[in-house]
Amino acid sequence: FFGLMMGDVVYAAIIMVFANRGLHLFVDDPESEGFKLFQRILYISGGVAIVIGVLTGTYLGNFLYEFFGIQNLAVAPGLEELLINPMSFIVLSLIIGLVHVNIAHVLALIKGIKEGQKEVILGKAGLFILQIAGIPWIMHAILHVDIPLFTAQIYSILLYVMALGLILVIASSIMQKGVFLGGIFWLFDVTGLLGDVMSYCRLAGVGLATFYLASCFNLIAGLLYGMVPAGIARLIGGTLLAIIVLLIGHALNLVLAGITCFVHSLRLCFVEFLFKFYEGGGREYSPFRLRRRSLFVGGKA
Repeated sequence: FFGLMMGDVVYAAIIMVFANRGLHLFVDDPESEGFKLFQRILYISGGVAIVIGVLTGTYLGNFLYEFFGIQNLAVAPGLEELLINPMSFIVLSLIIGLVHVNIAHVLALIKGIKEGQKEVILGKAGLFILQIAGIPWIMHAILHVDIPLFTAQIYSILLYVMALGLILVIASSIMQKGVFLGGIFWLFDVTGLLGDVMSYCRLAGVGLATFYLASCFNLIAGLLYGMVPAGIARLIGGTLLAIIVLLIGHALNLVLAGITCFVHSLRLCFVEFLFKFYEGGGREYSPFRLRRRSLFVGGKA
C-alpha cells in the first residue's frame, strides 16, 4: 500500500536514508526492538516504493521530463499508464480492496470454524454468497457490463442466490445480537463490506495526489524560471529561484506523502483487515488512573 501511494524513486530513497541516518535522533533508545522494527518497516516500504517508481519511471514526479525532456523511463509502460489514469487506478484499488477484505473474512471464517461459532460461519458464508452473486449482477444491472457466457436466465438466478446470502447474514446477526438488534444491524454488515472495499480508493487518491503535487511544483519552478529575462539574469537568478521552489515544494510534498502514505497504509491494515478476525491479548492498555493516598493525621507528642 505504501509503495503504491508513494511510487517515487527519489522520495522513497530519501525516506530510506532518513530511516538509516536520521531517525535515531527522534527516539530515546535507538537500540530498542520497537525502533529496529519501525526502521525495518520503513526500509521495506521504501524499497517497494522504489521498485514501483522504477517500473513507472517516476522521479520527483515528472521532473526529468519537465526540465530535460526525458520521457519513457518506465520499465513497465503498462503499469505507468495504469497508475497515471485516475479511473484505472481507482479500479485497481477496488480490486485490491476486494481481495484484501475477503482474505480477512476467510481468516475470520477459519477462526469461527475452529471455535465452533455457528453464527460467524453463517455470516461469513452469507457475505461470500452475496459477493459471488452480487458482483456479476451489479455489473450487469447497474454498470451495464455483460459477463461472457452469462445469459438473462443466469442473471435472474443470481437474484435468488443473493437472497440466500442475505438470509444467512440476517440469521447470523439475529443469533449474535438477538431478534431486535440483529434485525437491524444486519444492514451494517452488508453496507460495511461495501464501505470497506470503497475505502481502498484512498490508494488511488493519495498516489495520484503525490505525483501531481510533485509535478505542480516542477511546473511552477519551470514557469518562474521562464519569467526571468533571458541572459545572465535567467541563468543565475532564474536557476536560483527554480531551485528554491523545487527544494521547498518537494520537501513539503515528501513530508506530506511520507506521513499520509504510512498512516493510510496502517489504517487499511488495522481497520479494514485486522478488525475482522484479530483479538488482542496481553494486558489492557490503561495509562490513566486515580491513585488514592492514605491520609495520616499526626498529633503532637
